[in-house]
Amino acid sequence: MGKNVKNPDNRDDSRGQAKTHRVFIAVALPAHVTEALGALQQKLRNFGIRMKYTDPENIHLTLKFLGDIRAADVEAITARLSAAAAGFSPMTLSAKGMGAFPSIRRPRVLWTGVAGQSQMLEALQQEVENAMAAIGFEKENRRFSGHFTLGRFKGKADADRLADAIRQFGDFATDEFMADAVQLFESTLTPKGPIYRVLSHHRLEGKDK
Repeated sequence: MGKNVKNPDNRDDSRGQAKTHRVFIAVALPAHVTEALGALQQKLRNFGIRMKYTDPENIHLTLKFLGDIRAADVEAITARLSAAAAGFSPMTLSAKGMGAFPSIRRPRVLWTGVAGQSQMLEALQQEVENAMAAIGFEKENRRFSGHFTLGRFKGKADADRLADAIRQFGDFATDEFMADAVQLFESTLTPKGPIYRVLSHHRLEGKDK
């Protein structure tokens, strides 16, 4: 689990390799949040921030990227994910602020952060991390930093203009939303950008942790 392996019962027609799916675990966003994020992106475009903007409908809160898996592994992943989600109640979150990874001077990703019940979110993410580690997926060494990706920079960015944009729009915040489920998404890469499809949906219906 967690690695591509040969599977004679599930072969690609041309190369004889196991068919794989690129997947990740995330919290999907309601329309009013994606609309607000899209409006922020338009302000950044107008401000002159040049980057590859994430399609607002594709913006999500990633909990764990799993990479390429076999179709046969989906069942085990969803079972563990369902158990991990079962112990958590819905949590109130919002998008707030703005920053860049790894830094404003050398940005690769522009993001807005997560506000609200962030400790509960971190506990959920850790539960998901442990659940996936139990079936062979490597744990992430970096501390979880919940965020929503607004866009990615290709090549050298205008760091001074970006710093000005963050000062101007850094007080951005959306209305709160209720995160009441986690999803396993499949990501299909295309020349026009990734296409996401929900493979499984797991409601948060347990007690607060």
